[in-house]
Amino acid sequence: MQTLFKRTTLTLIFTLFSLSSFAHTQCKMPKDEVLTIGCSYGCKYFYRKALYRFASKKGYKLKLVNMLAENNIKFEELDGIVMPGGADINPEYYKNRVEDELRTRIEELDYLVNYSAEGDMRDPFEYDMLQKYFADDKNKDLPILGICRGMQMLAVSQGIPLIVDIKEEIGIKNRRYLLDRVYLNDEPSLIKSILKYSSFRGYKYHHQGIRIDYFKQHQAERWPDIKLTAYSNRGRIAEAMEFEGRPILGTQFHPEIDFWTERKRIFSWLLDQSCENHNKKMANIHR
Repeated sequence: MQTLFKRTTLTLIFTLFSLSSFAHTQCKMPKDEVLTIGCSYGCKYFYRKALYRFASKKGYKLKLVNMLAENNIKFEELDGIVMPGGADINPEYYKNRVEDELRTRIEELDYLVNYSAEGDMRDPFEYDMLQKYFADDKNKDLPILGICRGMQMLAVSQGIPLIVDIKEEIGIKNRRYLLDRVYLNDEPSLIKSILKYSSFRGYKYHHQGIRIDYFKQHQAERWPDIKLTAYSNRGRIAEAMEFEGRPILGTQFHPEIDFWTERKRIFSWLLDQSCENHNKKMANIHR
C-alpha cells in the first residue's frame, strides 16, 4: 500500500510540475533580439525548414548553431537545443551500466549495430554534453527536443539501455519509412498538453529504441523523474519521453518530416520554451 501511494504521489507531482512549468504557452521577444538554437549535430533540411518556418510565423529572429562543429559553445549562449535523428549509438555507452545477463545479450547482438563515422563523432560529444547539462541546475530552463536518436541518447545518458534491434528482440519489423499509430498515455503529460489529442500517426525510421521492460522494472528507484508518455505497436515501442523539472521532450517519431499538426505544435513548443529561456536570461542580465 505504501509503495502504491508513493508511486501515485510521484506521478501526480510529476504531472502537475510538467504541465504547469513547461506546457505550450505563447512567448514574445523584443524585435532586435535573436533566438539561438543549438543543433547537437547540424540540423538538416527538414529541421531547418520547420524551425525557420515557425520562428518566422511567431516573429522570432532565429540563428542555428552546429554545436558539434563549434565544439566549445556554452549552454548560456543557447536558448534551446535540438538533438536530431541519425546514427546508431554505440552500446559501449549503456551496456556496462546494466546487469551481467543483459550485458551479455547486448554483446551477442552487436553484429546488428550499424556503426558509422557519424556515430563515432556524435556519441562522445552528445553524451558528454548531456552529462554537463543535467549536472548543473543553471541549465534547468534550457529546453531540449530530442528526436529519434536524440531521444535514445537522452535515455542512454541516464543509464537506460536500448533495444539493439527491434526485429530481432521484439519480433516486429524495423520501423523504416513507416507511419505508426502513436498513442499518448491517459494521464496528463507534456506531449498531450502540446498536441491536444491522444493519438496520431508518426513517421518512423529506426531499428532501435528504449528498452521499456528494463526501464519500467527500475524506474521507481533509478529514474523517478523520467516518464515515458507515448507508445506505439501495442506498447512495445516508446514514442515520447519527459523529465521532471526540465523542459525536455524526446520523440521516437520524426515530427520534422510530419507535415501535419504534430510538426507545427512540437517545434512551436520548442521555440516558445526557447523564447521564455531567452527572456529570463535577458532579464537577469539587466537587473
